[in-house]
Amino acid sequence: MNKLTAVAVPVLLLSAATAQAQSIPGWKAYRAQQTGQQPAPAANTVQAPVAPQQAGSLQPAAPLQPAYQTAAAPYATRPASKPKPEGGFFVGVQGGNGWVYEDIDQRAVAVSAGYRWQAGDYVQVGVEAGSGRLDDTTWRDYEIPEVKFNTIGANARFNFGNSPWFGVARLGYWNARSKDDWGDKVSVDGAYGSLGVGVDIGRHFNLQLVYTAYAYSADGYYYDDEYDVSRADTVTLGGEVRF
Repeated sequence: MNKLTAVAVPVLLLSAATAQAQSIPGWKAYRAQQTGQQPAPAANTVQAPVAPQQAGSLQPAAPLQPAYQTAAAPYATRPASKPKPEGGFFVGVQGGNGWVYEDIDQRAVAVSAGYRWQAGDYVQVGVEAGSGRLDDTTWRDYEIPEVKFNTIGANARFNFGNSPWFGVARLGYWNARSKDDWGDKVSVDGAYGSLGVGVDIGRHFNLQLVYTAYAYSADGYYYDDEYDVSRADTVTLGGEVRF
């Protein structure tokens, strides 16, 4: 073997060994550690797929959450209330018993009409006019004559909250015509007042139970020059229609 061959063969072997060592990943890591550089990825190595957000790809940003949220106030619903009564015209009819003389019952009937105005959530006030009659009867063979009367005055109605029940009050002037013990016509007048309770049967009709006192002045039997205050009473149950 000549000198050239003796020199070339070891050099070629050394170069081949160095190249093979550099192709080994461990060698490259070792060289990077010695030189302080990061090792480059090997050509024949397969890199793991990079997530889109790590690769720098554009992604839609998540919606920003407000620092605080105001809770929407729940929609409060009020319970349906009973429709309140309204002012208007009315017509009433009543029937029951009356007493001009104590313990002597006379059948009583009356009609009335008027108008009420709304004066508050549960109050109505108005005016009225009416007429009525106490039928004639007998008592211990004595004839008790018929009495006819007219009325004009004011009235009020007070509802008990949203209940269908209500109270009524009436006050006014009245006059009456009848006959005395000798058959002569007589007339008296005075004031009347009523208190009662009722219940609505629908919006346009109600029932009422009412007590009424009729006060009047008449010549006293034993005192011709003085006046004796007397009273007649009625208790009636009736119905009223409202428009």
